[in-house]
Amino acid sequence: MIKNTLLMTDVYKMGHMEQYAPGVNKVYAYLMARNDREFKEMVFFGLKYYLMEYLSKPILPEHGDEFLEYRRRILGSNSPQVESKIRALCKLGYWPLKIKTVKEGAVYPVKNAILTITNTLPEFYWCVGFVESLLLKIWYPCTVSTHVMHYRRIVEDYYRWTCSADNMALKDFAVHDFGYRGDSSEESAMLSGGAHLLHFKGSDTVVAYPFMEKYYPELKATMFSVPASEHSVMCSFGREDEIGAYKHMLKTYPEGIVSIVSDTYNLWEVLTHHTKELYSEIVNRAGKVVFRPDSGDPIKIICGDPDAVPDSPEYLGCLRLLENMFGSTVNEKGYKELNPKVGLIYGDGMYLQRYEAMLARMKEMGWAASNLIIGVGSLLRSHTRDTLGFALKATYVEIDGKAREIMKDPITDHKKKSHQGLLQLKAITESIGSDQGISETHSARRVGYETVEHCTWEQERNGLLKTVFINGKLFEESHE
Repeated sequence: MIKNTLLMTDVYKMGHMEQYAPGVNKVYAYLMARNDREFKEMVFFGLKYYLMEYLSKPILPEHGDEFLEYRRRILGSNSPQVESKIRALCKLGYWPLKIKTVKEGAVYPVKNAILTITNTLPEFYWCVGFVESLLLKIWYPCTVSTHVMHYRRIVEDYYRWTCSADNMALKDFAVHDFGYRGDSSEESAMLSGGAHLLHFKGSDTVVAYPFMEKYYPELKATMFSVPASEHSVMCSFGREDEIGAYKHMLKTYPEGIVSIVSDTYNLWEVLTHHTKELYSEIVNRAGKVVFRPDSGDPIKIICGDPDAVPDSPEYLGCLRLLENMFGSTVNEKGYKELNPKVGLIYGDGMYLQRYEAMLARMKEMGWAASNLIIGVGSLLRSHTRDTLGFALKATYVEIDGKAREIMKDPITDHKKKSHQGLLQLKAITESIGSDQGISETHSARRVGYETVEHCTWEQERNGLLKTVFINGKLFEESHE
């Protein structure tokens, strides 16, 4: 892996240090998620990893040599000004930057400043824009975590409406991360897996757990999973002895939760014939057997196909077939819960809207949401930087110490208009008086956020963004 942070940039950044207006000694920029079409709120997560693994590392003379060699190969030459600035940075040995952010792991409305960055030494004004390409990588964990947060909100609603108090703890496992194999690299798997663990405890992405313990111990993430089979395991017994695979799983795991993939051949035979033969073993086992059907239209598979032959397995669906075999009870909210000895997990094609439709169908049929766990893999990660419209833009410079507010405002697309000047993220509050409405003592309740532009430095310092990095080192300024 490349360890030289000077190479972690776009080619055009390699020349910006000599392109700024003469006399520039300070650049101030901010990061914002500009697109609220899909999500109105976002989770801020992942920056600390990039600060620890990249911007906190020393900048060595050999890094400068390597940078200048690649720049020469790519652009054809190195100007004396570029070379002197790179050599000076390597002599300094660290990134002379100050970065302020909102709190990691917290939720903020889209279209607000969530990070600002400026240089701490006047001669290194160019470093602010230089690290943009690296810092913008946080679009990925932020967007994945935002997506998972919306799964969690759906879970919260349907559990509140349909589930018994005894099953509320299952909320933490309602959406399981199956996405390791669908990620593009080990690093992206760590980041996306960690983003999921902010909202749920169930995951099969092993690298996410040590990632969270190393980089985010303060978030106290935990991770759990269960023994589970795959199709190769089931196929190894041969089609003629599929039930032998089930017996072997139950013998291997005599207690606890075990998940058995059930659509290798004939799901309906499994839920009518195999469950009947294994009934005693399942109900007398110290744990739960979770069946995993993963093929077809999931809503029809789980809830039944109303267009199928009446009373056929296809018509009944998995929930009613398991109910017919193992029974169910009605909870205090009036919804059915399967015998706790059995359960269902579906791990194919469960995108956000489909999952919500599934839970709505279950509720309509009188089933509690806790009867189904879903696994989601690549669908949690199918985003781009444009999903939330992440962008980092400069809004303020100083030239020979004199302030100049700057902005972009393309006439062809005003949605790309940036803020201007120094920025302050502030809370929008409402005043709360006594119940009688006669007390003059009021407290404030936060109801939102707004980004204020054209600020003074004092106003900028008093905003909600707090320093997390300064001069090559992490800095912990309280967000409380």
